[in-house]
Amino acid sequence: ATAAGWNPDNNNTPMVRLPDSEENNFTFTGYFAGGGEGAKLLEVLGQWQPQWGDDGGALASSDDLGTDPAALSITTDGYYTIDIDIAARTYSITPYDASGAATYTTIGIIGDATPGAWDSDTDMTQSAFDPHIWYLNNVDLENGFLKFRAENAWDTNWGADTEFSGFGTQDGPNVPVTKGTYNVWFNDLTGGYMLIPVQ
Repeated sequence: ATAAGWNPDNNNTPMVRLPDSEENNFTFTGYFAGGGEGAKLLEVLGQWQPQWGDDGGALASSDDLGTDPAALSITTDGYYTIDIDIAARTYSITPYDASGAATYTTIGIIGDATPGAWDSDTDMTQSAFDPHIWYLNNVDLENGFLKFRAENAWDTNWGADTEFSGFGTQDGPNVPVTKGTYNVWFNDLTGGYMLIPVQ
């Protein structure tokens, strides 16, 4: 049901960690392809274990069960929001109406933490599976700040004050960044972003 298929190391789209949730709560809104087996959640890119999925309507991990959980079922093509709480072992899958959402030609990062500083955008790659998902792999960032913006202009831009993950809003604050190499993901439907340090 996902862009990566069943490949655990195929630039798999991350969920967004809620920045105030002590790493227990994650969410993702985007397109899913129905008609297959659904989707599972992986903790580590490229590794099948531990994996998360369904166990009789509850969220469960392979560590919980001693075997692989079932896939999260998505039977119909469309946009959905998946919310998970790994402490409570709960999840929900809710249809999302993306019919009125703008589709952008370009989205990039800009700011003194980025290669182009505040002078020029570093363009992200648009997902071929879902046009509202954008990514930039192995980008070197400096100590400082960044924002996300569409079409190389400030008319549509997103920012928030939480490092690593959060939900940008129009004309929001600058996103704080610590120097390092990152995979950067952005969702223009929700403003959700993840800056994942590259090990």
